[in-house]
Amino acid sequence: MAGIGPRKKISVHKSNQRHSTWERLTLKDLSTKYNVTKCTNCGKAKLSHRVCPNCGYYKGKQVITIKTKSSDKVVEA
Repeated sequence: MAGIGPRKKISVHKSNQRHSTWERLTLKDLSTKYNVTKCTNCGKAKLSHRVCPNCGYYKGKQVITIKTKSSDKVVEA
C-alpha cells in the first residue's frame, strides 16, 4: 500500500496562513472564549494572566514598552 498520505507539497504560504489564525483574533473574539479582567494599572479590558496591550503592565510592573500612534507619548519599561 505505497502512496498513502499527501500527494503534493503544501506551500509555505498555505501552512503559514493556517498557523496565523491566532494572530488575527481580536480581544473581542477572545473575550467570548476566555476570561477578561480589568487591568490594575489603566482599568481597560485585558486577557487574564497576560500583559495589558494598552499600558504594558503585568502584576503592577511594567514589562513592555508601548508606543502610541496618536501622540508622541512613549511608555518605557
